[in-house]
Amino acid sequence: MTGIALLLLAASLGHGLARGLRLPPIPFLVLGGFGLGLTGAVPEDFLQESLILGITFLVFAAGIELDPSRVRQQKRAALAVGFLQFAVLGAAGLGAALALGFDVGTAVYLALALTASSTLVVVRVLQRRRQLFEPFGRLVIGVLLLQDLLVILLVPVLTRLPEGALSVARGVGATLLLAALAGPLLRAILPRVLERLALDEELLLLVVLAHLFVFLFLADVLGVPLVSAAFVAGVALSRFPVNGVVRGQLTSIGDFFTAVFFTALGATLGLPTVAELVQAAVLAAVVVLLTPVIVAVVAEWAGFSARPAILSGLLLAQTSEFSLVVGLQGVALGQLAPSAFHVIALVTLGTMVLTPLLVTDDGAALALLHLHPSRRRRAQADPPRGHVLLVGAGSSGMPLLETLVISPHRVVAVDDDPAVVERIRRAGLVAYRGDATDPRLLERCGVAGARIVVSTLRRPEDNLRLLARAGDVPVLVRAFEESDADWLEARGARPVVYGDAAATTFLEWFDRRGWETDDDLDDAELEDVL
Repeated sequence: MTGIALLLLAASLGHGLARGLRLPPIPFLVLGGFGLGLTGAVPEDFLQESLILGITFLVFAAGIELDPSRVRQQKRAALAVGFLQFAVLGAAGLGAALALGFDVGTAVYLALALTASSTLVVVRVLQRRRQLFEPFGRLVIGVLLLQDLLVILLVPVLTRLPEGALSVARGVGATLLLAALAGPLLRAILPRVLERLALDEELLLLVVLAHLFVFLFLADVLGVPLVSAAFVAGVALSRFPVNGVVRGQLTSIGDFFTAVFFTALGATLGLPTVAELVQAAVLAAVVVLLTPVIVAVVAEWAGFSARPAILSGLLLAQTSEFSLVVGLQGVALGQLAPSAFHVIALVTLGTMVLTPLLVTDDGAALALLHLHPSRRRRAQADPPRGHVLLVGAGSSGMPLLETLVISPHRVVAVDDDPAVVERIRRAGLVAYRGDATDPRLLERCGVAGARIVVSTLRRPEDNLRLLARAGDVPVLVRAFEESDADWLEARGARPVVYGDAAATTFLEWFDRRGWETDDDLDDAELEDVL
């Protein structure tokens, strides 16, 4: 009981300090755990058990965010980006680890730890930026899902390799069996069960936790790492609308286990040596420098414009909670030295903290965009004038575009989705492909000479450059909340509030569709409704 009390006290102090300074809590939780570790008051065995318990729940929560149906439209791009990033980072990490003097076995563990990006960090950033359902947001979710699946399949390979090929085959086969079990649960069984329990929150929470513990029991029987089973259990709950209901029930519990895990991690790490800091810095540099380049190049090849491709790379430029899983498994089996796990933890913590800073105001993305080869291309000499400019012609903008084309004015559209742009051009209209926050693109499409500009961009902040270059041209901007409308109006826009209409439409749709579980009921449909 003393260990629990001290761990919770350190977590509370870390959270309180982070909230007081309005900064992310993870560094302060680790710092609080580090102070606790210096006292030596908490037994090492208890800290290890806390780590395992915390990471098990964290990967369960991560799995809930990774609905496979959400990435259906970006499947090709997600597979290309995910596999190439995984392979290149793995090879680069292996080479860097060997160059730093690690033995081959340890270097392989370190390389695998560098290959996956953090679902928890990336999803929170996308939600905060309101870009979870944008094409590049779906791409990133698909990459995260693929990477996590690859890691949970490779963990039994790595840990069982000394026991021989048969043991490896059993471990991989058991993991695939759990993944196969998640399929029918995801599509049919769990939505129907939770439909009957939706009005009883306590029973619903118990069923969700029972679902998790059933998978953990199966993992124990099959000899699969518990965290792998927890992730698969989370994915089985990831389908809309189940994930929304479950997420609401688990928010407070998830915050608790996050605090416990990172505080216990800080207490376990202790004071790093200079050698560990240098090694972690080198490996972190491999992740942070290589990932944006790999992801941006492949995403552009798959049809994304430059800025979303670069932003995707920056979002994925960190290691994952699964990196810590890999390290913990190695230490538990005696295949990895504690000092090597310290390096993995330092890389993970450092890159997790860095990612939100890199994408907060798009400064890093714009800086990389200026280095892009396309910036050397000559701008269009004669931009259009006297036209209606529609910025954002995707699922929300297309009905508006269909209305505008029957007007007597020329219509020009801008979108970063190549499929949307191609469809508009096939209809005989003028469309520009690219990022609507790029000043050069705005000049090419004649924003300053338009009769009126209509923007359906999701984030109010993305309209700032548009408003700055529109001058006296009226700019109508979609807003979902009154606070956003006030913010936009103060900067010269004419906001159109969609919030009330969207809420009414959603309620009508939900009343009509309810908890149906056919293949068409997913997050993409919800996005279209809104």
